[in-house]
Parts: sequence; structure tokens; C-alpha cells
Amino acid sequence: MDRQTTGNHRPPQAGDPPFQALDKVFQFIEKHNWKLLHIASLALGFLIFLIYFCQNHFYPDFDLFGFVSLLAAAALMGWVMVFFIGFGFTAPGWIWSEVFFSDKPVDHALQDRINGKANLDRRLINRYFFAPGFCSLAVLWLAMYFLHDGHAFTLGLLAGPLVIGLAFGLPLQKNYDLPPYSWLKFAITTFLTFLTGNLVALLATTALARGAPGIVKTMGEYPFMALCFLALLMLLSAMTAVIRQNQRHVLIVSPLLAILLMFGTHTWSALPGKIISTLGLGNYQAEQVLLSNELCEKYQAIESYGVKDDCALNNVHVIWSMGGLSVIKWSFADQEIKVKVPSAVILSIRLAAPGALATP
Repeated sequence: MDRQTTGNHRPPQAGDPPFQALDKVFQFIEKHNWKLLHIASLALGFLIFLIYFCQNHFYPDFDLFGFVSLLAAAALMGWVMVFFIGFGFTAPGWIWSEVFFSDKPVDHALQDRINGKANLDRRLINRYFFAPGFCSLAVLWLAMYFLHDGHAFTLGLLAGPLVIGLAFGLPLQKNYDLPPYSWLKFAITTFLTFLTGNLVALLATTALARGAPGIVKTMGEYPFMALCFLALLMLLSAMTAVIRQNQRHVLIVSPLLAILLMFGTHTWSALPGKIISTLGLGNYQAEQVLLSNELCEKYQAIESYGVKDDCALNNVHVIWSMGGLSVIKWSFADQEIKVKVPSAVILSIRLAAPGALATP
């Protein structure tokens, strides 16, 4: 039976610099929470709008900070995305720790055989999170490499974690004299943990591949996938260690990881446009835009604009339509025309059908 006690190597503990730094950050946030929330929300909201303005080379004719509700709405959508991705990093480790290893009979049995919580956490994470996680992702990778249909996902996402949970659960119960049927509970926990982990790995790898097509082309699709799987498993293992140490630290670490992943996948380039479109301020497709007679006459004199006698522009992409300035874009004779016009000269905008896609 595995009864090894404290060894020479010791992982970080609560008094070590990394965890001391996290504690100080959390204390600072607790002390200034509302002020920080206000500043962070305004800053993130303004940053989202600023990125969109820079992408489309214009700036509105009003002070954004005069519309705090817009900044708050944009920030809320941005934070929802950040915390959703952060939850993906946190969920596997939280399920693994809280569903099985925080169970009192199991926890007491393990502490009786391994001295020190740090030693216990290190061994459990190495042997019963990283190792089965590696096997689970390896099964998923092999299934996708050799199978090219729905069976790959069935085998990799469902069968792999379940079988691996059984394979590790039986030795775990035997080695540490855990209560009866602990192997079954561990198998179910492992299945939930690495089903979630495999989904997160697939989604993150797909997003990274879209954000770095050159690297994928250089390395090859499957080597790139293997590298992403391994890197993600190391991050999930580190997040599990943070969860086992102090769960409130996750509130700091997981959003930072999410923001880094969003940079790596170029999400920060696409997200502003989607938020602007959701708010109805711009980045949407219009079936027809009707211009005033004054502007219509000026544009009819420019043949390359393709403005007809009815003063209507068809299939127009509305980049911005709030305030006194509107920015619209359309195509004529294989040429793209983009103009900034006073909003007053646009008499009406007929929106495209719901199924029509906006041009980024």
C-alpha cells in the first residue's frame, strides 16, 4: 500500500510568495471592490469601443463617457465572455476536487496515509489528475487521428474518460484503503472532470488554430493539437492546485488566463464588432438605405458610387449609426465604397432579414 510520507520536494504553500501575492491582491480588491469595479467597467467598455473605432478608422462625434450605460453594457458583455472562458479553465479542477477528494471519508483516509496537505495535494494532482488527464487527452487525440467521423468524438469524449476513471479508481481505493465503492465515485468524478476538460481542450485548440493558421500550417494539424492539449492539461493541473490551496484565488487567476487565451485567439479583434452589433449601434447589414435628396444629387454625380434615381443604396453594411455621424459601406462594380455622412441625411434604414450575415 502507498503510505509514503513527507518527501524532500515541497510544492508552494500558503506562505510562499506566489500565494502571498494572490492574498495581497485579493485583499486589495476586497478593500476597494466597488471603486475597482467602476473603473474596470468603464475602462473595458471604452476599450471595446476604441478597438472597434480603430478597426474602422473613425471616431464618433460625441463623448462616449457621456453615455455611461453604453460603456457598462459593453463591459458587461465583455466580462461575461471572460468569466465564461475562465469557468472552462476552472470547472475540471473544481469537479475533481469537490466531488470526490473533498468528501470527508475519502479526505480523512488519505490524510491518515500522507502527512501534510501540500504533500497530499501534490501527489493526488500528479497521479490522479495529470496522469488520467494525459491518458484521456491521448485517447481523444488518437481517436481524432485514426477516426474521421462521429465515432471519434464518442470514443474520445465519452468512452475514454469513463474507462480511464475505472482504471485509476480501482488502484486508488486499494492503495489508500478508501471506503467501499470509492472506485465507482472516482470513476464518475473522472468522467465528468475529463469530459469537461476534453471539451475545453477541443474548443481552445480550435480557437487557437483559427487565430494562428501559420503555426498550424508549419507544425501540422495533429502535432499542433497535441501541443495545445499538453499545454492546456498543464494549465488545468495548475488551476487544480490553486483550487486545492484556496478557491478564492481562482477568481483572480482564471480571468487572467481567459484574457490571455482571448489574445492568443484574436478574440479581442472580433469581440468589439459583435458587441456593437448586439447593442444595435452598428456592424449590421441593411437591405436598403434611403438618402436625402441633397446628398443623393451629390453622390449621383460620382459615377463610381452607383447611386440611382430612387436615392436608395442596396445591401449596405452599416458600420455606425449613432449620434450625428453615420458610417456606411457598400459595393458597386467590384469596388467597395465607404463614407462618413451626417446621420440627418439618412432618411431610413431597412434592415436585412434576420438570417443575413453582417460583414465584419
